[in-house]
Amino acid sequence: MGRKNKAYSKDLHQQAYERLVGMQAFGVSKKEAEANGTAKNKIFSFKTYEAYWKHTKYFIKYIQANHPELYYSEGCQAVYE
Repeated sequence: MGRKNKAYSKDLHQQAYERLVGMQAFGVSKKEAEANGTAKNKIFSFKTYEAYWKHTKYFIKYIQANHPELYYSEGCQAVYE
C-alpha cells in the first residue's frame, strides 16, 4: 500500500543522495567529456563519489545538530556560504 497523500518532501539525506547519484558518470571518459564540454557537475571516479558522500553525511549531521529548522537543501546553501 502506498501513501494516499503523495505531496511530501524528501529530507536532506535523500536529497543529497539523489543529487550525488545523478552526478555519477562511472565508465565515461573524463577527457572526452571535457573536450565535448559535458564534464560539468559529473563524478567520474568511484573514490571521488565515496569521498563526496562521506563529507556530505558529515555536513548533514552538522546541519541537523546546529540548524534543526532547516529541512530542505535550499535552506542549507545560506549556512554553507
